[in-house]
Amino acid sequence: MKLFALTIIAAASGLATANLVSHTGVTHTEILDPNGDWSWQLDLDVSGMHFNDIQGSALNQIFTFDVGDSNVFITGIGWDVRLSTIGASWASEAIMSFQGQVELAVGFGDDFPVSNFRYTSGGVIDLSGSGLDNIPFGDDGLLNIEFYEGFVDNQGTGDAYFEEGSIITLRGYPLPIPASGTSMVIGLGTLLSTRRQRTI
Repeated sequence: MKLFALTIIAAASGLATANLVSHTGVTHTEILDPNGDWSWQLDLDVSGMHFNDIQGSALNQIFTFDVGDSNVFITGIGWDVRLSTIGASWASEAIMSFQGQVELAVGFGDDFPVSNFRYTSGGVIDLSGSGLDNIPFGDDGLLNIEFYEGFVDNQGTGDAYFEEGSIITLRGYPLPIPASGTSMVIGLGTLLSTRRQRTI
């Protein structure tokens, strides 16, 4: 299987109903150019997220991000993560799928096992500048990030995981509109995030 660090996939995969695994915090939010396009940037802590099975498997973990507004787009993605593989699994096989539209393999090209290996994008990569479309949040205001394996070495037990201190950075626009009765805290107080695992 050949992957690029960021690549479009052919079709969106359906997301199954999932149970909450644990809460995770948004570690940093920032409003960019508030007098212009009202873009924003935030850091998501993905420490402990596991890459378990092939795309769409009930064993995979899904990070769901809720802004409560369907008119929001991701325009850039960055990463500063530490990846460990399990057994004979390769770093290049650990893949994140953003909304079933863009895949990210932080260990692209590293066809070997790694232990607490750092991968960084060196900043936020602009999607349009990479020839990719912006990633829309769903009609329900949710962004889903599925963690899966390109090739499964350890059936049912997991092939890789992110170590402590692993951060994914998202940049997007416009600033989400807060739901009625809520208030904006640090500019993005309505943003919620959860970790979910698919159920059968």
